[in-house]
Amino acid sequence: MSYQVKFMFADAVTTECEFPAGVGVLEAKGKLLEAWPAEKEPVDGPASMRMIYGGKVLEDSKKFEDYKIPTGQKVIMHLQPKPPQPKVQVVETPQKQVEQTRCCTIL
Repeated sequence: MSYQVKFMFADAVTTECEFPAGVGVLEAKGKLLEAWPAEKEPVDGPASMRMIYGGKVLEDSKKFEDYKIPTGQKVIMHLQPKPPQPKVQVVETPQKQVEQTRCCTIL
């Protein structure tokens, strides 16, 4: 038996893939990258996308069977590319120089 999966993006673009029994989530993401829709912006790699099934985000280290995904019938999974991490620029603020004054106190 195999997994027949229809992936749905947030903007209703879909793509279908078939995976062998015992496939891992990370393997499935790799195969999905090969069949990536042309109208979608490409992602960096398997780590930059989320698969969601039954309201759960699938972990890369697990297999489809761990989530009790049925074989032999088409299931719908949602696919969410992770947004790119904003590049944080470190701006060093110049330190104020302590003004040194000399004063005399006359009593």
